[in-house]
Amino acid sequence: MSLMSITFNQLGMEMGFWTLYPQTDLLIFNSVNIDFGYNPSSGLLFVFMVYFKKWKRWIVYLGFLLFLNGAEMVALSFDKVVYSAPWNVFYTFLTYFFGLIVLDLYYFFLKKSIRKLVDSK
Repeated sequence: MSLMSITFNQLGMEMGFWTLYPQTDLLIFNSVNIDFGYNPSSGLLFVFMVYFKKWKRWIVYLGFLLFLNGAEMVALSFDKVVYSAPWNVFYTFLTYFFGLIVLDLYYFFLKKSIRKLVDSK
């Protein structure tokens, strides 16, 4: 999740889709808290709820999409994030949605591989 977060945040900032405030001299430091804190923690909690707590997937997806987009909208309202055309909240929603799907699939295949490894011994 951190790798995806860093990659997409840096691409988005470099391509001018959004700007994070306060600005730093080196663009990569603008999103350090998001890339190594907020997004990985959200991903960890998502996996925990789906795979360990075994909550219904659609409820977890819905809850996380509402939370992540809600936090994004709060950041927008406080001018901590500023979008440039053509980026908007809907594209952010899609980014979070596909990110959660990738995370879910990654953990599913990781779990399957580990189970296969353990069963073969």
